[in-house]
Amino acid sequence: MMDKTQEIAELESILHNYTVFFLVIDVLFFALLFCAVIFLIKFIKDKKNLHASNEYISYTIRGQEEERSRIARELHDTVAQDLRYCKSLSEKKNASELLPQISSILGATIQQVRAMSYNLVPPDITQNDLAANLMSLCAECAEKSGIEFRFTLIDGTDTSFLTADEGLNLYRIVQEALANILKHAEASEATVMLRNGSGNEEDGLYIFITDDGKGFEPKSNILLATGQKHFGLSGMERRAALIGAKITINSAKGDGTQISIMKKNSAIHNVSRGGR
Repeated sequence: MMDKTQEIAELESILHNYTVFFLVIDVLFFALLFCAVIFLIKFIKDKKNLHASNEYISYTIRGQEEERSRIARELHDTVAQDLRYCKSLSEKKNASELLPQISSILGATIQQVRAMSYNLVPPDITQNDLAANLMSLCAECAEKSGIEFRFTLIDGTDTSFLTADEGLNLYRIVQEALANILKHAEASEATVMLRNGSGNEEDGLYIFITDDGKGFEPKSNILLATGQKHFGLSGMERRAALIGAKITINSAKGDGTQISIMKKNSAIHNVSRGGR
């Protein structure tokens, strides 16, 4: 009887050990499977982000090359030609009589150089005043087009929490949006509005850009007729992502375009987290 009891106890011990062993194996297997799934998700996400980053880098480089080509053409076709003409006038025997003409040409050339410099880096950007920068941008767009650009700044709007980098990227996003209006929208009116969050909205800066143009289908407009990707919208989205801003683009054919940009006030959110 005692032998049977010992055998049963030994069998129960062996069964218990096997059960614990397989439970441990199961736990380890599922833990490894879970880690593998997480790793795979992270790998796919990183690969997608890398692809998106490469696209943005390609877009940026292409934009830089196009801008360099445009500046080279403008310098050659306007500034260089005008200076060459002034040089030829100054070498004439009656050069003293031509001074008013030479002065007029040089004055126009200076204006052209200033305009080119402003397009590259508007001077006001260095002051880190986004509202003033966007007001100047709207005035400039209105001046060189037949479109009525309105700039609205809600009283008490605070942009001081933005860093210089955030302000510059927000400016470039709006600049790209207004350039699209000038090139493609066929609009008669456009509005840029700045305000802070209100009511149940998150604290931060809200920028709204609207136009009454012909509109487009955002998803179907990604590929151009040439098969090349349309980087204007994706470039704006990339810039927003770089500074942690959220951008929403709504449009429909014949119904204009509405763009909203939201940048959280990081200082307030950090203080809130620190307080908790």
